[in-house]
Amino acid sequence: MNLCIDVGNTTIGVGFFKEKELFLRLTFTVNQKQTKDEFKSVIKRTLEENKTSTSDISRIIFSSVVPSLNSPFIGALEEVFNIKPLLIAPGIKTGLSVHVDNPSEIGNDLIGVMVGAKEKYGYPLLIADLGTASKILLIDKSGSFISCLIMPGLSLSLSSLTSRAALLPEIMIKVPETILAKNTIDAINAGVIFGHADMINGAINRYEKEIGYKCKHILSGGSGVYLKDILKQDFEYDPDLCLKGLNSIIYRNEEK
Repeated sequence: MNLCIDVGNTTIGVGFFKEKELFLRLTFTVNQKQTKDEFKSVIKRTLEENKTSTSDISRIIFSSVVPSLNSPFIGALEEVFNIKPLLIAPGIKTGLSVHVDNPSEIGNDLIGVMVGAKEKYGYPLLIADLGTASKILLIDKSGSFISCLIMPGLSLSLSSLTSRAALLPEIMIKVPETILAKNTIDAINAGVIFGHADMINGAINRYEKEIGYKCKHILSGGSGVYLKDILKQDFEYDPDLCLKGLNSIIYRNEEK
């Protein structure tokens, strides 16, 4: 069994795979002060709750965009499983051709998303990966990653708006039934949700106009759930692309 871990700025995604099949997906909130012993406790409790033994895990891959958590989390994994995790780092085999100015700037999570998307959907692709930040990733018709847009994500946009505007209340994100908002809460949700959807569609249109051809559109990431029904006519929704990509990378690095 493979254990795939994606540490993001807001959440930690954990996927248990039987070969290439994702059979259990868990999400945890990020706590940047968490210690190695606390991670060990969480890991052991998670295994117990899901009736899984440490001996069931044969491979681990670890991706993170939160450097402060890497040492305690990796240390906990090594002590619990007695396995050295495969880390997303320079030199690892991904099967992804990269044509950008500074490849070292690419987030580990984005590598997982693009590997997962390319393997499942082919190319060319435009991927809207929605998390703390919203990213649009372009894999061109040669299969190369050539461009990325980065924007404030849904939650970040909402919290920024309500924290800076004295008369606006703090609210939870909720997908509105209509854009015809008639109260403040609905107005905020409609503005953030529909505005974000139109921003994504606008960016996709600009990309395709500039490159001169159409791409398949993929929606992923934790916040993709809020837009999946709004964008469903133009996007394939696949929330677990990063974990699937990480699992694929495991096998690429075992190939001789």
